[in-house]
Amino acid sequence: MSGLLGWLWWYVIPIRKRLAIHNYRIAFPDQPVRDLRRSVGEMAWGYVELALGRRAHIHGAEQVTQGGLCLAGHGGAWDLALISVAHHIPVTIFVKTPANPWVAWWIRRMRERAGLELLSPEHSAVAAYRALKRGRLVVFVQDQRHNQGVPVPFFGRPAWTSRGFGVLAARTQAPLFGAWQWRDPVSGEHHLQIESLALDDHTKTDAGKLTVASQQFYERKIKERPYSWLWLHDRWRSLEETV
Repeated sequence: MSGLLGWLWWYVIPIRKRLAIHNYRIAFPDQPVRDLRRSVGEMAWGYVELALGRRAHIHGAEQVTQGGLCLAGHGGAWDLALISVAHHIPVTIFVKTPANPWVAWWIRRMRERAGLELLSPEHSAVAAYRALKRGRLVVFVQDQRHNQGVPVPFFGRPAWTSRGFGVLAARTQAPLFGAWQWRDPVSGEHHLQIESLALDDHTKTDAGKLTVASQQFYERKIKERPYSWLWLHDRWRSLEETV
């Protein structure tokens, strides 16, 4: 079914297809662009599976004993994986509201039913501090363009990036984690791995270096499964266009 959904996007409703191909060719010039059909197809099918009650296998949750800060991103079925994590760990996350009101209502309902605490990307720093003090895992999704951020190298090109993770991590010295999800190509089951971020002491106290490290984390994960990331984001829009 995911293959059919990918085919429909590629040939019938190619929303942001040109942008996705442009991004993919620059980041992975040797990879076939038809892999993007798999990316979009599996993403769309993941929401069907979420509605049907399917969940991901969570690995590494035992590391998060007293909360912390965690990087997550748009790999595979990210909402399905995020909601699955919330059944194991108290999670607070910065999220954008989808433009479609019906989709926004449904996604918010699914997230809140799982116990997720949802924060706006803007003006929520105090709420994030409080969540940390309560021992919650505060999740940042920083693989999208953030027009009020700073330009950071991402696959060799500058990309506007939020400083939120870096600033909060430097100020609190909280435990730092990364989370990434994927679908097993044989069984079709979903998995999410939580890992401790291995950063030197100097990086952990420098908000700028932490912001750069966040994008390096995403690069590593995307390179493992290039087809699995959502390439439809306008991640590298020029700095002049965002003014």
